[in-house]
Amino acid sequence: MNSEELKALTDALHELSLSSKETASAIHGFSNELRYAQRLWKKGEGSRLIKIGLALIAFPDPTITDILGSALIAAGIVQLKTKRSVLHVEDVYKTFPQVIKELTTSKLSVV
Repeated sequence: MNSEELKALTDALHELSLSSKETASAIHGFSNELRYAQRLWKKGEGSRLIKIGLALIAFPDPTITDILGSALIAAGIVQLKTKRSVLHVEDVYKTFPQVIKELTTSKLSVV
C-alpha cells in the first residue's frame, strides 16, 4: 500500500465512523420519540382523539395529516387533563360547608 491509498482508507474509515455516530444518534432520538408516543397511546385509554391523532401522523401524507393529527392529540390531552382535574363543580357543593365550618372555628379560636 502506498501513502495515497492509506490516506484514502483512513478518510473512508473516518467518514464511516461519523456515519455510524449519526445513525446511533438518530436511533436514540427515534427511541425517545417512540417512548413518548407509547405513553400517549397508553395514557389515552379514555381518549380516542389521541389515538386517532397518532394514527393520522403515522399516515404517509405529511402535509394535512400531521397538522390534523397534532391538533387531535392536543385536544385529547386537554380532554384528559379536564377529566382528571382535582376540583369539579359537584365537589364545590360537598366541600363548601366544610370550609365554612373550618373558617368559623378558626375565627372563634382566634377571638
